Amino acid sequence: MNRKEERNKLGIVEWAVIIVSGLLIIFSFFAPSIFTKPNINGIDFTETGPIGDTIGGIMNPFIAIAGVFLTFLAFYIQYKANKQQRNLFRQELDSNKFENQFYEMLRLHKENVNEIGLNIALDSVIGKDITTSFEQIKGREVFEYYLEEIKIIYYVIKKNFLTSSPDVRIKMAYSIFFHGIPPYQTKHDADEEIKSFGEALKSLEYINNGNRLAGERGNKYKFQKYVYEKSDYPSAKVLSYDLFQGHSAQIAHYYRHLYQTVKFITKQSEEFLTYEEKRNYLRILRSQLSNQEQALLFYNWKSEFGKSWENSENKFFTDFRMIHNLYDGLLISDFKLKDYFDINSKSIRTEKNRDSDNLFESQDW
Repeated sequence: MNRKEERNKLGIVEWAVIIVSGLLIIFSFFAPSIFTKPNINGIDFTETGPIGDTIGGIMNPFIAIAGVFLTFLAFYIQYKANKQQRNLFRQELDSNKFENQFYEMLRLHKENVNEIGLNIALDSVIGKDITTSFEQIKGREVFEYYLEEIKIIYYVIKKNFLTSSPDVRIKMAYSIFFHGIPPYQTKHDADEEIKSFGEALKSLEYINNGNRLAGERGNKYKFQKYVYEKSDYPSAKVLSYDLFQGHSAQIAHYYRHLYQTVKFITKQSEEFLTYEEKRNYLRILRSQLSNQEQALLFYNWKSEFGKSWENSENKFFTDFRMIHNLYDGLLISDFKLKDYFDINSKSIRTEKNRDSDNLFESQDW
């Protein structure tokens, strides 16, 4: 039943008043006949005067009483209508307040994304001539480089810590990605595994699809990405950037704000915002997340940095589909979505009146 039908529905009090008033009016028509019968209860009403006075005198009290009840009913219905109007006005204010806050949070999320940057060195090679320039990549494109860095760190850990499980490796890899290693990071200076990671880098050879890891003096490492171009002269562009410096300064507030935005929507009362309405708002938010951002969000969760995204209390990945566009090809090969999510579980909430509401978009492929 919608809110309009609820407003028009009569309550128990209204029906009781209507029924009693109706019975009184009906009874008033039979009252003269009943009360003017001779010797009713030992009282004779036949000598009370002209019949008109008798009927009027007997019927009028019942009709007047019914009128009082109906007048009360009219005032009571008006009182309820005024109360409902106030409630509707308050709900409309709450709805406007919610939408204004949601779109403000969405705007801030976009600003957070646009503020993320990465300094890139670009070496243009034409024949034997090399020209170097520097630029800063901004926004969503940065997440592609972030994912590549996590893969590099994970590769080093897998090669040098063979006993580790994928879950342990990604915890360590994300920690290094987030905090960095000496001389950049400070939080884990006493962590032997981090020191071992630094030692492992000295003998590392990483080449993947033409990309490679290059060591430099001062314990710096650069990721180099080769982009070959067709032209009259042999040419190439080499994009490189420093690794293992840590990215907490840029992405910590990004994740905090994104989490608070999702929580703000999902924790609304379902009397105010239905499950389907929440999903619609979250689709708007998720449409702002690239596939690479969703992959990094998955690693953020698996590393336990963002363990609150999906747990016994919050179902932001399952019930609310915040990584719906993620697929196995975006992840490190050791990770398969079906190993972490029961994609066919009946306990996962779905929207009403939808033929397909799969956990991941790739299930429809």
